[in-house]
Amino acid sequence: MNEKTRLERQQRYLSICRERGWLGEDDEELWPNDDDARIEMARGLFGLTLVSDTDNLFADFRDQIGATDCNAGSDVGAASELLRSLNDDQKTAILTLLDDFLDTAVHIGMLRLDRFDHGFIKLQVVQSDPEECEPIPDSEIDIISDDHNELFQDALQWKEDYSRGTQIGRREPYRD
Repeated sequence: MNEKTRLERQQRYLSICRERGWLGEDDEELWPNDDDARIEMARGLFGLTLVSDTDNLFADFRDQIGATDCNAGSDVGAASELLRSLNDDQKTAILTLLDDFLDTAVHIGMLRLDRFDHGFIKLQVVQSDPEECEPIPDSEIDIISDDHNELFQDALQWKEDYSRGTQIGRREPYRD
């Protein structure tokens, strides 16, 4: 995406932040003092970031397949039926782009967790008692910390280690 397109897309999200009182006149963040309002703002900024990223992925994918004058339909069943009628080369092309799209979406999601523009995201696993379904005291494990903050790089290894990959028709993992 070129810089002009990026700035055009960014304007919508900046205007939402301004409308909600999250940004000042110079686009500086205005964190409220009230705890509930701070939580609402933090969750809103996180959600807005994710939606912005998925909007950009969708728009880029639409451009990539030359469908800039098309919109997503609402009838998933009809879309599935149409795709089943394609020949194998066309289906392979769709699966290749879908696989790339999924890898990109995971990569961007992990980048957002690692490098959230509005603060540090703390992500933990708290072990729980399997019978009681209650958290085990002092069992917190930081998934993101100062020492472990590159989830986007881990995601590449996760695909290689955990994906069923070519058994289900996905591409081979990237290798250096």
